[in-house]
Amino acid sequence: MKRTHLLLPLLLLAACTKDGNTIYLPDPNEEQASRQPLITVVYGANALGDRSYNDLIYEGVERASQELGLRTMQQSPRTYEEGLQYLELIFSQMETTPDTVRRLFIVAGTSYDEFIRANSKRLEANPYADLLYLETRNPLEGKGSTLFMPYYGAMYEAGRIMAMTVYPSVMLVGANRQTESVVDAIQGFQDGFEAGMQLLTEAQTKHSKLTTTWLDETGNRGFSIADTTALRLLLKWDAERYETVVPVCGGSFNAFLRMNTLVGLSLVGVDFFYDSYYSIYSVVKHIGQVMNLCIRQWYSGQGIPKHQSFGLASGYMEVVLASPIDIWEPDGYTGHTVPKLTEEMKQTIHEEALRKEEEYER
Repeated sequence: MKRTHLLLPLLLLAACTKDGNTIYLPDPNEEQASRQPLITVVYGANALGDRSYNDLIYEGVERASQELGLRTMQQSPRTYEEGLQYLELIFSQMETTPDTVRRLFIVAGTSYDEFIRANSKRLEANPYADLLYLETRNPLEGKGSTLFMPYYGAMYEAGRIMAMTVYPSVMLVGANRQTESVVDAIQGFQDGFEAGMQLLTEAQTKHSKLTTTWLDETGNRGFSIADTTALRLLLKWDAERYETVVPVCGGSFNAFLRMNTLVGLSLVGVDFFYDSYYSIYSVVKHIGQVMNLCIRQWYSGQGIPKHQSFGLASGYMEVVLASPIDIWEPDGYTGHTVPKLTEEMKQTIHEEALRKEEEYER
């Protein structure tokens, strides 16, 4: 990652005018401040290192910037308050900066929503500064673009497939009830699972169950938990005879992953492809590719559209199978050969999920 520095060039005495005024010229050997466009990303508190959504953003920004020859500065504050300080410093500088260096600010933490909406107009005086605010359905009134990747359709498809498996027993885990994309994902999986259950016989659904739990019931946290907490929950769910855990909780997935080696439940990868003995499929959000797209829109000079949405139909969201999935036969389970989910079946479910997401978003 290229880092920016404030350079104070050393000056050399060059000559005197006839009036005795001293003229100073920059040292030609001193490194000059770069004029290359700069991309600055501000994440939520302790967000980087989650091996999931935020790390994918980081990689996408770095890849696009390297290919285009841009500079980057990525900030992962330790606390919410520190993140606000970063944002205030950035906005203050952009109100007064006299240079013509193009700058794009990407805000990847929805916890800063109130600050962003209250301050986006401060950038309007600087034609060289642009803002991209991630994961909101609501465009900004002031300067800046917004982006949303609705999770409902992809998670509906995941829940619908899960319902077709033989005796599914699922613990669906949400980080919190305040994060819009998490709530949509939970709702999508629940709706898809319920729709699948309605197509089965009473005998087929007799031992199936889906339960939802929240890591943070009242706040906006839950994206990071201690290994001891993850192990306690996994052991509890195992004792209650759950077989599959679907963690819609960002970096907390890593704690479940580490501790699951002691328990052995099935884990569904969310945001990224998780390929393991313990995985049946993953719900992948290609946010890194979307970052690449947005940076190229901005760099082209055409600019990033005021608002963009990339759901299941965009191809930037998908359900990726890790292994063949055992399912119920369409006319009932025979007790003999267990069929597999075919590509034709998956495509039919995918088209159903597309329709459901369109209805949900509308």
